[in-house]
Amino acid sequence: MTQTAYRAQLLTFREDPAHAADGAVYEADGLLIVEDGKVVAAGAYASIRDKLSPDATVHTMRDKLIVPGFIDSHIHYPQTDMIASPAPGLLPWLNTYTFPTERGFENPQISRETASFFIDELLACGTTTALVYCTVHKQSADAFFTESEARNTRMIAGKVLMDRNCPEFLRDTAQSGYDDSEELIARWHGRGRQHYALTPRFAPTSTEAQLEACGVLAQKHQDVFIQSHVAENTDEIKWVESLFPGHRSYLDIYDHYNLLRRRAV
Repeated sequence: MTQTAYRAQLLTFREDPAHAADGAVYEADGLLIVEDGKVVAAGAYASIRDKLSPDATVHTMRDKLIVPGFIDSHIHYPQTDMIASPAPGLLPWLNTYTFPTERGFENPQISRETASFFIDELLACGTTTALVYCTVHKQSADAFFTESEARNTRMIAGKVLMDRNCPEFLRDTAQSGYDDSEELIARWHGRGRQHYALTPRFAPTSTEAQLEACGVLAQKHQDVFIQSHVAENTDEIKWVESLFPGHRSYLDIYDHYNLLRRRAV
């Protein structure tokens, strides 16, 4: 096996440093050894240099710091071109900027070009894994996973489910959302570093039938992720309460449809 090694400063984490005094591990003179694209050893140079093979290529960069790739646990790739658009609140922001922008992702070329730029920007910031929202269009998810696979990044993403309280041009149905998600799971989940997330946008934009169908998929595919939004502002919370009477809380709605479990974010 071909070895490539990097002699540099190393920073990694064995636990959350906010809760463990020794959670962060720093090596001023560290060594990272890679074989066939995978890290096989990392630590103090003096303690693991004997693991280097005679023909290893060693890159010396003592003034550099090597860290694990960052993880972004919530991001929307279709919103790349409208970040920081001003609005008085969440709901007018969706109607004024987000929904019109997402309409364009019906076009596979727009999806591919945006996904390509988006992932390159993540990598430029050191982010190698993200939990990503696509649009309601199946092709937006296909484009995103295709670009991620080409770069060998680990991404978790899903087609948005949205069958009410949104423009007609962004609306699916409980059945089409189920079918599209099932197809995308079969094509992408567990393929290399790609993983699928069932993605009801948020409770107000899904009917009870759609949330129920999403729950069925979640039960059927126990290892897929689930992502949604909850309680971002008071107007939204009041709206949800009127749409789903009888629930103990906003979060209880997701629980009712079996959407709270491991891998749900």
